[in-house]
Amino acid sequence: MSTQPTIKKVLAYVTNKDELMVFTHTDFPEAGVQVPAGTVEKGEEPSEAVLREIYEESGVKGVRIIELLGIYQYNMTPYRDEIQERYVYHLELTQSTPSTWQHWEIHPITSKSPIAFDFYWVKLDSSNLGLAGDQGYFLSKLV
Repeated sequence: MSTQPTIKKVLAYVTNKDELMVFTHTDFPEAGVQVPAGTVEKGEEPSEAVLREIYEESGVKGVRIIELLGIYQYNMTPYRDEIQERYVYHLELTQSTPSTWQHWEIHPITSKSPIAFDFYWVKLDSSNLGLAGDQGYFLSKLV
């Protein structure tokens, strides 16, 4: 039995026709290509958290949830001592966005410095698109 804490997380597969919204960290490209994701806060439903995280990380409000694709666990060792219980949602874009844009995530509660993200769209195919940290786990359900 693991003594690692289990943390609820959400991952957002935001699609626009046959493309997926992804980003890289402007100052930390070594973190790899990712999709919007984050922690489910106390008293928050995962479906609320995924919409909040998309807005906080990308600045995009115009999305709608299509479905919960599934839930899986991911061990963050050696980066962090935690098991992530990941709720993966498929969402559809309902407003237009540029083909690329930069957005800064601001953490007003923690007073951390803003984090810059470089967003863009990639064509969906049958692979996991090389997403970091096993974030491509359910991408095959979209193809």
